[in-house]
Amino acid sequence: MTMDMPPDDMHMLEVIDHVCLAIFSFEIAMKLVVYRLKFFKDGWNVFDLLVVGIALAPATGELSVLRALRVLRLMRLASAIPSMRRVINGMFAAIPGGGSVAAVLFVMYYVAAIMGTNFFGKTVPAHFGDLGTTFFTLFKMMTLEGWPDIAKDVLEFHPRAWIFFVVFIIFTTFTTLNLLFGIIVDAMEQAKESDARSKMAEQGIEMSEESNEMRLAIIEDDVKHIRVLLTEIAAAGKKSGQQ
Repeated sequence: MTMDMPPDDMHMLEVIDHVCLAIFSFEIAMKLVVYRLKFFKDGWNVFDLLVVGIALAPATGELSVLRALRVLRLMRLASAIPSMRRVINGMFAAIPGGGSVAAVLFVMYYVAAIMGTNFFGKTVPAHFGDLGTTFFTLFKMMTLEGWPDIAKDVLEFHPRAWIFFVVFIIFTTFTTLNLLFGIIVDAMEQAKESDARSKMAEQGIEMSEESNEMRLAIIEDDVKHIRVLLTEIAAAGKKSGQQ
């Protein structure tokens, strides 16, 4: 796309690129001077240093391939905007708990894939011909995308196969995935709470018991709202399945 741009516009973009890179480099240099070794204790600082280092890679030679990674500079918005930073911090904080849920989900997938391949592989090879195809079919079923069509093809040969579909969707879509979403939301709330505590600590303010109760009430309201949304999503999924 940029190759079709007029030369003047290309030159202007290059100037803006160099100016932004100079500002980022100056910011990194100042942080290194001020924080010294403490600079590397913050993961966001390390990420910024990595992005700027990639942007400084030469445009020619073996390192030229790294220039394509300059698009990562857009991720600096996450470190600059507090709300985006909290979201990403919450997602990273949810990895340990989410990993356990993902492991359980994988076990369910593997068991269901073996069963589906053995039961339906010969009659419906388009959806359950081999383990890889079955995994993809199960993924589409979990996302509720076109699963009635898959079930229709299978039920023509196996009238009682509806049990397999109902059990799989209940345990993956309506149970495991909702549990994963709950872990992520809880981690984001904790990240928001931690950020608020850090700001108050910097200002020398201690949270009182009353403020804690107020925050707890707000979190409980948010959880209730999320439960209502999940119930509506589950109802919509069941409705689409019946259609």
